[in-house]
Amino acid sequence: MAQQVSATPTRDGFTIDQAAAFAGVTVPAVHHYHQQGLVAEPRQDSSGQRRYRSADLMRLVQVRTLAGAGVPLTEIGDLLDYLAHVERVLDGSSKQHDCDE
Repeated sequence: MAQQVSATPTRDGFTIDQAAAFAGVTVPAVHHYHQQGLVAEPRQDSSGQRRYRSADLMRLVQVRTLAGAGVPLTEIGDLLDYLAHVERVLDGSSKQHDCDE
């Protein structure tokens, strides 16, 4: 029977078990994503445990979703980086537009 993991973060963030459960992947998959450079290694708390933030969880979900759709892991990092770049450009463009009005 699968172990239940609480999805409630500590004040410092989510543990790797919580992050993996949220994203629907295994802890070894999270480690693999780190090794492949798809998800940044999160900061460590005072006890040495890595703590995942909301942005880290979203990145894990994005990687899992794209991998599940058949996108090769070797292409996912570049794709997500490009999408983040487009979002920044569009965000800057909309802010500039707001200032012009």
